[in-house]
Amino acid sequence: MELLQKLRKLPGFAVLRAIIYLRISTDREEVYSLTEQLMECTGFTDQHAIDVVAVVEDRGESGGTFEKRKMAAVFEMISEGKANIVLVGDRSRFGRGGIQLNQAWEKQLNEFGGYLIAVKNPTDITTSAGRTQRDTDDFVAQIQRNTIGDTWQRTHKRRWEDKLPHTGSPRMGYKLCEKCTWHVQTLSNGKTVRRAIKRCGECGSALQPDWFSGDALAEFARRWTDGGESAYKLKVEMRERGVTSVRGNPMREMQWFAALDTGFGWGWRRKRTVPATGRGLTRKYSSNKPDTFDVWEMGKHKPVIVDENGKPDLALWERYRAKRCQPTDVIASDRKVKHVLSTRLRCGRPKNEERPEERCGMRMGASKTPSGPKGNRHYIDIYTCAGVREKLCKGISVSRHLAHKAVGDWLASQATDEGLGKKAAERNARQRKRENVVADLESQIEKLKKKLSRLTDLQLDEEAALHPTAFKMKQGEILAELEPLEARLELQKRNVKLGKVPPTPSTFRRFADTWPAMTDDERRALVESLIHHIDVVKQPGKKNNRLVIVPYWDVVEEQESAPVVHLAASG
Repeated sequence: MELLQKLRKLPGFAVLRAIIYLRISTDREEVYSLTEQLMECTGFTDQHAIDVVAVVEDRGESGGTFEKRKMAAVFEMISEGKANIVLVGDRSRFGRGGIQLNQAWEKQLNEFGGYLIAVKNPTDITTSAGRTQRDTDDFVAQIQRNTIGDTWQRTHKRRWEDKLPHTGSPRMGYKLCEKCTWHVQTLSNGKTVRRAIKRCGECGSALQPDWFSGDALAEFARRWTDGGESAYKLKVEMRERGVTSVRGNPMREMQWFAALDTGFGWGWRRKRTVPATGRGLTRKYSSNKPDTFDVWEMGKHKPVIVDENGKPDLALWERYRAKRCQPTDVIASDRKVKHVLSTRLRCGRPKNEERPEERCGMRMGASKTPSGPKGNRHYIDIYTCAGVREKLCKGISVSRHLAHKAVGDWLASQATDEGLGKKAAERNARQRKRENVVADLESQIEKLKKKLSRLTDLQLDEEAALHPTAFKMKQGEILAELEPLEARLELQKRNVKLGKVPPTPSTFRRFADTWPAMTDDERRALVESLIHHIDVVKQPGKKNNRLVIVPYWDVVEEQESAPVVHLAASG
């Protein structure tokens, strides 16, 4: 291909190393699944001898903005020289934000030393014909996005007027009418690409109560709101009863709260008319809690959270809403960690014996286990995997004594590490580089914000105001340039926060010497300042489980050396 031949002659492109980027906004979008995108991209790399260094997937993310996507991480890999090409199926996968936004991000990619190639229609943007083709592709992608948005808006408006929720899919506590069915479209290879509800015409498209899960939802709401029981305890109990999500998976605490926050179980529908906070392309709501919605109306569906008269228990709703929306500092004391390593230990048991590299990864909490013969039995303090009680993991445990001793041994080993000083200097240099990047990005962002402010002030001056169309275009150019910088800044700030420089060997020696005499609070403070997590790995036979301590600085270096997002199974 002429484009690739031209690229290979440029400095830094003699060997083409590609990041394959895949995106789909919803599981029902079009007939262009993640599997098909990957097959097209890998076919292209095999045909043209291009090395693939990473596959990055964005599932459920809109192409209208880059803010929530993994593109900033992709750009970091490009800037560090790990890859020089970003491959997408077509330009709509890169983004549907229009010419200004798409090309602002592409310009950033080019400045970092990377090149974007759309497999279906590769274009050479160094030529006028290629730039014209690129502009056309971006314009068509934006039209497609606007059309999709208009269709959804009309659908949502119609469903709201009919007293229906914005989608007709089953919810917690509700199911489809017995006569309504799922209509499934599949590809020739058997992959499901679209699922749509085929309505019977008799139920009025209203969801019907599923009293098994609906009663569980009502019980959860009452016991958490009025009974003061913890969400964790209720979650575990509901799992033991066999209550699952709509898709048949175990429910987490936040999934229970998400189902209750909608008010759907009480018969409500909700929407927002209050604008989100923020500016331009980065407007967002603080959360999806009830206090962020200002319009509540009863729907056509029957409530499942009812009082003794069979009517919606609105008194319970008001109490739930008040408790759920109280400031976080009011209930922060309930979440205080009581044990030294509760927030740091991770279960290292393999999820599947056939794939031992895939670990459970769940946090381990403090517990007790009996020891000794009957009549002389005593209890040992241990840390054990939280997934055991929920039957998500066969479990792994380590005694409190051995876990604390392992941390003390690690502190002592760091004190005798002869190469620690050199490693610390290298890490310190990398940390300063990260901080310089943050400062540079903040400077660029501040300049753009001032530019945007001046443009707004100019528009308020009646004599000097631009034509509305010209103002919108200029404003869009600034915002399109601002968004990728803000995304990179957020990523770099996170790395700076985690990229702590290790203490000196003498400091580690002082920590190791005082560790046995420290109180639990002092130990916890030290662990939280140094250690990101500790993997507990099962050993064969009756050997004690092995603890692998991972400090903060190693986590950042690992992320920066291989920030690969593995492809999930797609439909």
